[in-house]
Amino acid sequence: MRLSRPVAVLISALAAVTLLATPASAESFGPIKSSCSGTRVATWQLEDGGTSLGRTEFWYSSVSGGQNCVITYNYLTGSVPTGVSLWVDDNNNRTLDSGDRNSYDFDTYASYAGASYRNDTNGHCVKVKGEVAGQGLYDSFVTGWRNCG
Repeated sequence: MRLSRPVAVLISALAAVTLLATPASAESFGPIKSSCSGTRVATWQLEDGGTSLGRTEFWYSSVSGGQNCVITYNYLTGSVPTGVSLWVDDNNNRTLDSGDRNSYDFDTYASYAGASYRNDTNGHCVKVKGEVAGQGLYDSFVTGWRNCG
């Protein structure tokens, strides 16, 4: 998603205020670990106006009934709002609803958010979100349902 510079600056400022004003318990949910393991399945670059802000990686491991893991690295100087989210379509209807599991980590970080993961993902689609905001720059993405099986 590309935004005009004034809109990007506003979103970046709002994201920073929101993250700083949110209690720690609301910034992460679900299991978090220090890194992903297994096989890197996909990488998405986060950019704004030709400036590389970071990347989000999606990993799969066959442990624990299938483990999907996501992590977003930011490349900006200092601590900036950085986030990652993973949804598992547990009821296999390819719609985000109360029957699905989610794991996310959004906060102000100097290097990365996550690694957010879920076990028992074999046979279920997943959806990934990554985000980096700061220094007047912003980019985010959300995938469609993927890796169904």
